Amino acid sequence: LKLSCETQLSMTAVSMMQTAQKVFSLKGIFPAITTPFDDNQEVFYEKLHQNLQFYEKLPFTGYLINGSNGEVASLKFKERLQILQNVRQRVNPDRILIANAYCESTKQCCELTQSLASNGADAVLVMLPFYHRRSLNEEAILAHFRAVADSSPVPVVIYNNPGVTNVNISTQTVLRLADHPNIYGLKESDVANIAELVGEIKKKKLNFEVTQSSGCLLLQSFVVGACGGMISLPNILGQEVCQLYQLYRENKLAEAAELQFKLVRIDTLLMLANLGVPGLKATMDLLGLYGGPCRLPLQPLPSDDVKRLKDELVRHGFL
Repeated sequence: LKLSCETQLSMTAVSMMQTAQKVFSLKGIFPAITTPFDDNQEVFYEKLHQNLQFYEKLPFTGYLINGSNGEVASLKFKERLQILQNVRQRVNPDRILIANAYCESTKQCCELTQSLASNGADAVLVMLPFYHRRSLNEEAILAHFRAVADSSPVPVVIYNNPGVTNVNISTQTVLRLADHPNIYGLKESDVANIAELVGEIKKKKLNFEVTQSSGCLLLQSFVVGACGGMISLPNILGQEVCQLYQLYRENKLAEAAELQFKLVRIDTLLMLANLGVPGLKATMDLLGLYGGPCRLPLQPLPSDDVKRLKDELVRHGFL
């Protein structure tokens, strides 16, 4: 994580200038991209570049780097920075890159956030530490996010992920954090939470955005006020997810609902059947992208599950 003082200052200045030139927004579709590995469990940068070459043909707003789908828990800090650098070098400069800054300590998170900003991140996604979740009262939650936002040279996006953390950040807590000048938005999956929060944001006239984290619930979330999606599904069906977003913007809700139904079938099979990242990568392989192996302890998808995925893709015309 450490760079020379001159390099650190120079790269931070460039990052801040780049961010200042962009209008940061969570509007639109951000794929939460996977991390390709080779058979020796090393990051396969050549395949990452190939996947990005395909993704760059699609109208994505940007990318989420090193998220859950990127197997962040299996990555070294050095790898997290190298992956970000590789993505930054190979995508359109206008793409907004959001890097996951998850760490279990606030101090580590602050340090990593600064390094991510120095290496090309336009913003960081911050999930609540959860190892000591029984001690995470509201004041601890506020202290963590505020400390990271205070130290970050780039915008901070909160990630409420109770499925992993087992802690649901309440709407009132999010609203208290939304007052911070460097906390720009929230990634959330619960449609009811999104509806409640968007209503309060409008009432208080806050400059704060909410994006959906589940492909199953995209259209419903747009209807209640979410501005976009930061999800896994565009790794495999990017054109269709972008089309859904555009149909909603054009108020073609019947067509959008029909497409959402098709996407739900695939997303449900991946997520609710617990196929997870191995399932996502297997689907990428089926569609001609590079999914490849996961890092241990994640196991390859059994052949029966691969067949289920293939049959579902064929049934809905995706393959």
